[in-house]
Amino acid sequence: MARVIENPKQLILSKAKEILYNQGYHKLSMRALSKACNIALGTIYNYYPTKKDLIIEMMTDYWQNYLDSVHKIVKSNTNIYIKLNNIFNELEAFIRSFRQYWLTSELYDSQEYVEGGLQKQYVFMEKLIVIIEDMLLKEQANKNIQIKLSAQETASFIIMNFITIVQMPLFKYESFELFLKELLE
Repeated sequence: MARVIENPKQLILSKAKEILYNQGYHKLSMRALSKACNIALGTIYNYYPTKKDLIIEMMTDYWQNYLDSVHKIVKSNTNIYIKLNNIFNELEAFIRSFRQYWLTSELYDSQEYVEGGLQKQYVFMEKLIVIIEDMLLKEQANKNIQIKLSAQETASFIIMNFITIVQMPLFKYESFELFLKELLE
């Protein structure tokens, strides 16, 4: 009788991440994954027909976890500047981790990543901007802030500056927050 595996897709993703994070992209093969999961190679291919599909699903899962944490921050009962600071801190941790695991040369040299991963990254950046835009509009409706640009432009401005501050820490978040307060009040 065949063995029943609860949530095989999640098991595969979990083990794939373990291999990627601990051994690197070149050690992540469908055979190695099959062995790590203790399931048949065909089962792996049923869920992920190519390594590209697996990598994109892993990246999607990684980004979704980040967006879930941003949603929790946005729903918190704190003022907008505390929310933005918390979103920045989460983004900073996310980018540092992303660099370590996803921006390695071995992954960027891979056509699987370049073809699909970057496209997914842009989709999730847009989702993040929409989350911030919605938060800004709610804050404006509650008369906590006054948006001087469009909410979409302001959200894009915030996220792009967050990313720049993380990647080039010549400018401190606290200084950026002063600009935000001028822009939003």
